[in-house]
Amino acid sequence: MREKPNILSPTMRERRRYLVFQVVSKEKMPFSDISNGIWHSVLNFLGELGTAESEVWVIKNSWDEEKQLGIIRCEHTAVEKIRTALALVQRIGDQPVIVRVLGVSGTIKSAKKKFFGEVDLLSFA
Repeated sequence: MREKPNILSPTMRERRRYLVFQVVSKEKMPFSDISNGIWHSVLNFLGELGTAESEVWVIKNSWDEEKQLGIIRCEHTAVEKIRTALALVQRIGDQPVIVRVLGVSGTIKSAKKKFFGEVDLLSFA
């Protein structure tokens, strides 16, 4: 009989933060181009070891094509490093772009509520 793996207590888990960013460009860009541009910038700025330690991840299903908003997950100690790496993005493909960090949140749900304008059923009560 297989045993369940032990779940880490909340005090032992890694603390993650979610950065909400907006891409300012002349034309709307697909997620794949933006993701590649962000990854290249983070790798150039932090290197492979720094990128691995900061546990950076660009969340695909949170990308809003109309507003050009997205969410990046990272380690709580690496928030300022990731903000700096995003500020260094100047071009994605052939287009000049600006990547603005709108804010930082502790959960995806609260990030979407604050910055994407999403509402849940409890807000109508």
